[in-house]
Amino acid sequence: MKNVSLLLILILLLNTKTLFASDLTISNVRAIDRGDVLATPVSVIFDIRWKNAWNNKKNHDAVWVFMKFNGYWDTHVKLLPNGHRILKNRSGESSSPTIKVSNDSLGFFIYPSKTYRGDVNYKVQVLMDTTHQKIDRNKLRGLSVHGLEMVYIPQGSFTIGSPDKAAIKRAALYKSDANGEPKGLVTISSEKALTVGPEDNALYYWSKEAKYNGDQKGPIPDEFPKGYNAFYIMKYEVTQGQYTDFLNTLPDGWTYQRAPIGGRDYYKKRGGIRCIDGKYIADTPTRPMNYISFTDGLAYSDWAALRPITELEYEKAARGPSKPIDAEFVWGTNTYDDLERYVNPDAELAFSNTYDESKLTDATRPIYGASYYWVMDLSGSLWEKVITIGNPIGRAFKGSHGDGKLDFGNATNDDWPKSDHEIGGFGYRGGGYYQIGTGYSDFNPHSPIGYRYYGAWSGGPRYIAYGYRAGRSAEKK
Repeated sequence: MKNVSLLLILILLLNTKTLFASDLTISNVRAIDRGDVLATPVSVIFDIRWKNAWNNKKNHDAVWVFMKFNGYWDTHVKLLPNGHRILKNRSGESSSPTIKVSNDSLGFFIYPSKTYRGDVNYKVQVLMDTTHQKIDRNKLRGLSVHGLEMVYIPQGSFTIGSPDKAAIKRAALYKSDANGEPKGLVTISSEKALTVGPEDNALYYWSKEAKYNGDQKGPIPDEFPKGYNAFYIMKYEVTQGQYTDFLNTLPDGWTYQRAPIGGRDYYKKRGGIRCIDGKYIADTPTRPMNYISFTDGLAYSDWAALRPITELEYEKAARGPSKPIDAEFVWGTNTYDDLERYVNPDAELAFSNTYDESKLTDATRPIYGASYYWVMDLSGSLWEKVITIGNPIGRAFKGSHGDGKLDFGNATNDDWPKSDHEIGGFGYRGGGYYQIGTGYSDFNPHSPIGYRYYGAWSGGPRYIAYGYRAGRSAEKK
């Protein structure tokens, strides 16, 4: 602690940050350094709470927490691997949480450690790593704490594609016979490389337009995340409030590239981010972040020490290990009969008829539009941008995590696709909501899990119905 002022007792009451999505809040942030007095590390104390947490036999939710020194180019805070504490558990002993710091020390997951369902409220103390980064009072004044709600997707086999004949015309994945014709679906039972092509037992798909659906080539390498290994995925799409938090930590020059403001109809089509007195503000912080390009999403992932997800992981998060049914939506049926989750006339994604997520169960998934693992809005809100298997740039993805550092506002991972331009690397899954009055179809606003209309189309940089969510590979417990 010698890099911090001698005999300094620093308790900085920092700007309270409210982070939205299912009412997640991180507040009362205080950075504390008493190293020269008590020989303790620099720490951060804050309150964190969110609604509708769970830990059950199938999986659990969690919050990924990370910290930034705002106004600095090297902004990401590193943490010590151990010594973090729950100072107060205001939600009761049954919600007793686990704090698991990532191996790269760039953040931690916090979640109920045993069977639980309900709201949680904790006072947490987290220790900074001052050995591998310089910390002083100026940096601590600009400290901010960020959190993203995540869902744990456990290791295990699953099936991709859709069994209905109509799916084949929509580039759904299937098991090929010797002539390239479908003879069943493909089960992902490991992370081993997958053969792609018109040959017996290979993965294949029919592509009328390669521009949209891919090159029909392979292999898909061992390193490409296929969804068999455990991973975390954001419970919700990035919201406009979360994206403004991101923008407000960037150097001014970088915001020219990453700010979505622009276009004559931006504010008419659910765009709600404004720059007022040098600070980005979201009109409705909980509104899903549309007008986000893939380059924006990659930058956000790198900044948050997360990574993009692949289209195979998308199918795993949506369907889990259940057997596919014809034209199946993410909520487990192929109809809209029970669905009560819509984009309303005020352009907000909301529940109708007083429903709320506290009543979400496996049985009520079709009401909430929730996936097998209770991931929200994988269909029906915004198109999900995912790493594609449909071209070599996407297949080169190895699943590396962001390190929290950007280069002039861009992500820096060598194995990630680089841009929105139609050179390949990503595609779209799940469907997206465009505007009131548009008739429902197989891609607007809900696309069945296995349908790949635009599974390898790396176009459309920013638009009304394009969104993003990130993920992170789970580390062995």
